[in-house]
Amino acid sequence: MPTTRDLGARKPAISRAVWPTLSPILIALGLVLAGPAAAQSQGETQSRAARAKTPSPPVQPIQIWDARIEGGDLRMSGSVGKSGVTVTLDDDISVLSDRRGRFEFRLPYRPATCVAMVKAGENEREAVVANCAPEGPAGKAGEQGPAGPQGSAGLQGPPGAAGPKGDPGPKGEQGAKGEQGLKGETGPKGEAGLAGPPGAPGPKGDQGLKGEPGSKGERGPKGDPGSKGETAATVSAPFRVVRARACTDSGCTLSCDAGEVLASATCQTGGSATLDGDAKASCAAGSSGMVGICARP
Repeated sequence: MPTTRDLGARKPAISRAVWPTLSPILIALGLVLAGPAAAQSQGETQSRAARAKTPSPPVQPIQIWDARIEGGDLRMSGSVGKSGVTVTLDDDISVLSDRRGRFEFRLPYRPATCVAMVKAGENEREAVVANCAPEGPAGKAGEQGPAGPQGSAGLQGPPGAAGPKGDPGPKGEQGAKGEQGLKGETGPKGEAGLAGPPGAPGPKGDQGLKGEPGSKGERGPKGDPGSKGETAATVSAPFRVVRARACTDSGCTLSCDAGEVLASATCQTGGSATLDGDAKASCAAGSSGMVGICARP
């Protein structure tokens, strides 16, 4: 008998003719097994991207940490992020934030609706107060009780401010004329008062018209010769008469010498003289002449 060798158990080889048939099946099986892992990896990537793109919520300008009624007081605390900011509760009560921007209210107060309004500058927000019951509707008015005894009069209050002045009323009718009173007795004559100081002299008047010469008087008896007198020193007269005989169509003028003043001036006809300073005067046209007196002061 021919000898044979035991080559051991060997796996049957896949025929090359079968491989083209199995290749698409193996590729499809690999894709099926790799799909969940790829989907999981893609899901994790999308989750990370979503978390990275999701913006954080904005920080409220006014943060309320606690708002409740406890022990009969309203306790509210929070932060405005800045120090020294005035925080107002219900437009009535206000506090200042500390150096860390925190604030706190603690007072016997309850909002009517249990919702408080907090304001800080231009920012405001509402806060619901815990352990708070809002006010219920008003009940029916009760029956009026009996009147109590009258109390003692209180102290008089200070006078109020004066009101505005009212408009004047209509004019009243004139009343009846009253009876004439009795004439009083004449009182005693008073003593004469002290004489007042003399008044200042008035301005010098114009010279009057020359009077007519009087009638010649009778000659008196001859007198006794007197003693011979001493020769007097020649003294110039204090007054001097000046004249203008006729006036032209433009008038006439009188003037005194240097050191003299015109004491008076008179127009013969045509009106009063017009003074021109202390030493000169003039008359209008039509005057027949003018007369003046010059004096030395």
